Amino acid sequence: MFFSQIKFRKKIKGQASVEYLVISAALVAALLTPVENNQNIMEICAEALQEWYSAFAYSKSLSSLPI
Repeated sequence: MFFSQIKFRKKIKGQASVEYLVISAALVAALLTPVENNQNIMEICAEALQEWYSAFAYSKSLSSLPI
C-alpha cells in the first residue's frame, strides 16, 4: 500500500509539470501572435514603453519654475 501511494504522488508531480509546460507554451504563442499591423504583443508593449520613457525623460529635463 505504501508503494502505490508513492507511484500516485509521482504521477501527480508529472502531471503538474505537463500542465506548466502547456500553459507556458500557450502564453508564449499568445505573446508572439501578430495582432495589428503585423506586430505582436511584445513589440506593441516595447513601443509603448519607449514612448513612455521618452516622455518621462523629456519631463525630467525641464527646469522647474522659480517660486
